[in-house]
Amino acid sequence: MSVIQGLNNLAGATRIGRTSEATQGLKPFLPVDDLSGIDFRRARTRLISLYAQLEELAELANISTRFKLDLPDARSSNGLGLDLSSLAATLNSSEEINASPMSFSPFGPEWDGSSTAELTIGGEYDGANGSGTLEFEVRRAGVHGVDDLRIRVTEPNGDRRNYNVRDHHDPDRQYDLQNGLYFTLGPGALVRRETTSVQVFDNVGAVVNPDNPLGGIRNSNPNLQFGTPGVVDGSFDLNGQNINVSTADTINDVIDRINLSSAGVTATFNAGTEQIDFIQNTTGSVPTIDFANDTSNLLQALKLSSATVTPGVDPEDEQVLDDVAAFSSVVSGDIDINGNLISIDTSADSLAAILDRINNSGADVIASFDSNTQKVVIEAQNAASELIIDSNGTGFFGALNIVEGRVDPEALSSGLSRSRSYAIADAATAAFAQLSSLFRDSTFVGRGENTGQFRTPFESSLRASFGEDIRGELFGLVYDSSTNARRRGDYTTIDRQALTQNLQLRGDAVKDVLINADGTGGLVHDLLRATRQALVGVNQALGLSGTFVDTFA
Repeated sequence: MSVIQGLNNLAGATRIGRTSEATQGLKPFLPVDDLSGIDFRRARTRLISLYAQLEELAELANISTRFKLDLPDARSSNGLGLDLSSLAATLNSSEEINASPMSFSPFGPEWDGSSTAELTIGGEYDGANGSGTLEFEVRRAGVHGVDDLRIRVTEPNGDRRNYNVRDHHDPDRQYDLQNGLYFTLGPGALVRRETTSVQVFDNVGAVVNPDNPLGGIRNSNPNLQFGTPGVVDGSFDLNGQNINVSTADTINDVIDRINLSSAGVTATFNAGTEQIDFIQNTTGSVPTIDFANDTSNLLQALKLSSATVTPGVDPEDEQVLDDVAAFSSVVSGDIDINGNLISIDTSADSLAAILDRINNSGADVIASFDSNTQKVVIEAQNAASELIIDSNGTGFFGALNIVEGRVDPEALSSGLSRSRSYAIADAATAAFAQLSSLFRDSTFVGRGENTGQFRTPFESSLRASFGEDIRGELFGLVYDSSTNARRRGDYTTIDRQALTQNLQLRGDAVKDVLINADGTGGLVHDLLRATRQALVGVNQALGLSGTFVDTFA
């Protein structure tokens, strides 16, 4: 039984089914919740990749392990050079929330004496008075709504206008200042000769205040764009989640409410652009940012009603072949693996989808893509079986840098030349990077909540080799279990120069650390066993059946 076949028995590949009451040695498991399921499936994928990388490390170092058997395989000769970055969808206000190029201040000027009838300034300044001061002076005193009042306004150039506030005027009447602005007068009395002022600017734009109430007045006005519908109590939907809005809320209150909701996005107020920025919490082309059913007018006020979503981007191994430059030479058709025809559609299939289709075919192989080396491996499940691959006119295997034809089992080479030490260092770096990702909370949706089931076996194995200290180093292999190292993704790292020098000068000593003389221990052996144990735990958590075959068992 081969390593990869043993791994397939363990991880199940595509042939593992749900557990049943009759599955020997396994108990039925309740379905995990959605977030836990995502994390366990993500961990399972990484564990399978880690196992293959550890096996490659063992093979390159010419190490025999309890799990080792050679198989026919076809591998990319060079990395594919794909862009594996995954971007999230974004959306921003279509322009500044208040895009007026001119401004004034304050909204609520205070009289310099005992007058109690408050002025409120509104509108959008049009620059008619340039930049300067508008002076307001009470010329006829009295009580608003009882007496006839008069207010004189002196413009920056010295021109004066008198405004008569009659006793019969509507209390909320707006008095036009002939420059895009107006004033209203609140209840109370005016005292003759008292003054106040407002500054106007024809070269300073208006700025929204995200900390003032949406329905605020006078100097609590949030300074939303004049002319947009007023915000009222209501709500809007974001990705199907209802977000309530009150006129007592500030913009930042609504942003906090969005971020605490289940809408799956993060919103921020960008003080530099004076816009609201949204980003999807989940990367990729499918998750989006969708607003609907606004009854509060807030989306118009924040310039979001006509904003356009910039879609997220999938990594190139998940994009259809036609959209990836590395696969521009591939055409649709059927590839042939061991006599099994497997269809590919360049307009609909991604590399990941095609590899899944290969694994689900009757070709009796396992196909995988290593995101660290960017190489594809197609490996037979039986050491005695043939592995014959043919692009069949599609150009698929050529694009993968895989030689077509019949592939025989590989013969293991020996020795620790400079080139082999470099190859071992590459394999160790890939394996340690994959292991580090399992200990970085940001890898998983639930952060560290669902990780104990697969981290514990590795912690025990690493302590067995490196000791009980927080940090240890062996021939350039570095282990650091500190919180900061885990957060950085440096739980296990490689000092490449130290490792290659030790391999070239003290190869036997390094191999003794990697695997004991009797083949029953050592770092690689223990990590393989830990991976097996972790995969069993994850499979059980997901309710998957499958066993691992130990070649010594």
